[in-house]
Amino acid sequence: MSMSSSSRAKTILFWMSIAFVGVMLWKLVSASGQSAREDEPSYSEFMAKIDAGQVKEVTMYLSQNSYELQGEYVIPANRRFRITIFKEAAPDLTKTLRDKAVKISVRDLRTGDWTLTLITVVPLVLLVGFWVFLIRQMQSRGVQPLKTRQGDVRFGLGYDLHRLDAGRPFVVGGVEIPFDKGPVGHSDGDVLAHAICDAVLGAAGAGDIGTLFPDTDPQWKGVSSLIFLDQVAKVLQDRKQSIGYIDAVVIAEKPKLGPHFAAMKATLAKSLKIKPEQISLKAKTNEGVDAVGRGEAIAAHAIATLVNS
Repeated sequence: MSMSSSSRAKTILFWMSIAFVGVMLWKLVSASGQSAREDEPSYSEFMAKIDAGQVKEVTMYLSQNSYELQGEYVIPANRRFRITIFKEAAPDLTKTLRDKAVKISVRDLRTGDWTLTLITVVPLVLLVGFWVFLIRQMQSRGVQPLKTRQGDVRFGLGYDLHRLDAGRPFVVGGVEIPFDKGPVGHSDGDVLAHAICDAVLGAAGAGDIGTLFPDTDPQWKGVSSLIFLDQVAKVLQDRKQSIGYIDAVVIAEKPKLGPHFAAMKATLAKSLKIKPEQISLKAKTNEGVDAVGRGEAIAAHAIATLVNS
């Protein structure tokens, strides 16, 4: 069965369950309304009405220790009654009813109650069964990713931190910014590019930057981290996945990064084969706390969403 057919069947079952529950509630309300219109006299009042010839017919429902009597009055017309008596009182009451020519019928089971019970229980059983079926379906298939019109949505988180050292170029987001210190790393130390790499690779389930571009491999020595992004884009292409959105924050005391965000977005987007509008960048300081706050390091966090191409 295809996914759409399975979903359609589940939808039909769900609405059938809802319909049964609706019928159940309607029957319960109807039963309550019927009970409200019935007279429930005391035993003495009932006997007085029998003596006055006001009882038209009686149906006796038998149970283990008591009888329930239901019937209709002669006066007022179409007015019904319900009364419960002890089993021991039944013989005398039956004789009195016959003496007054009241029509008597005896039933072992109350068909109406069984019908109401079935109408009440069956929808609940179906509804519980339906939800158990759904839970088992989800358990058998595992946790399913979020769906959109474009396909499955996957999320990835990336983080990177590099120590800053004098004389190194300060490269963030593929853009070199004038500053007296720069990140120390096997490549150019671009924390933003590295965090985005890890976020995208994590969402794709394709490992991390250290696995694909290990710092023990001399071919990555001193290279631009944009090359890593180019390779990540190819990984996504092979997996038939594409980037939905990237949100990142860079944490550094100095220099000011905001004026360079437009250039960073354009550079990153070009390597990732997406639009600059699909990237959001923010900059924060660490308020003088730890190595980042003392200006000894720079860090970045990134989140990426992927969809099936």
